[in-house]
Amino acid sequence: MLKRAFDIAAAAAVLVLTSPLVAAAALAINLEDRGPVFFRQTRVGRFGEGFTVLKLRTMVQNAAKMTDDLAAMNERKGGPLFKASNDPRVTRIGRILRATSLDELPQLWDVLTGRMSLVGPRFALPKEAAQFDEELQRRTVMRPGITGLWQTEAR
Repeated sequence: MLKRAFDIAAAAAVLVLTSPLVAAAALAINLEDRGPVFFRQTRVGRFGEGFTVLKLRTMVQNAAKMTDDLAAMNERKGGPLFKASNDPRVTRIGRILRATSLDELPQLWDVLTGRMSLVGPRFALPKEAAQFDEELQRRTVMRPGITGLWQTEAR
């Protein structure tokens, strides 16, 4: 209960403080390619239930259709997760947003609604979660987090 109270208070404060940054990022995204500012995608959350995650768009508009063609670039060999350091689908502004984690700020709404927590296991795509072994499935017991172990280890 204490963690949830902290999540709500911190998410609300950060949302208010960062709203000018989100507005500037939204304008930059729109100016770069006139596409949608936000990216919505179904992810696997707590207890394996799907939910729609909201992020600032950092990739080209048809990025999802290009994933299978980029399988050879996957740096996570032997597992269900896809990661490519130099992903050609990422836009110029997207590289900046990812490097600063500003693309994650809209997820604070998911924290306020209770679908996510500030810190917890990172959510997965349904396609990835379907391949999880028993140990990886354990991560769905908790609310997914905006930040988690992978983010802290990667930085």
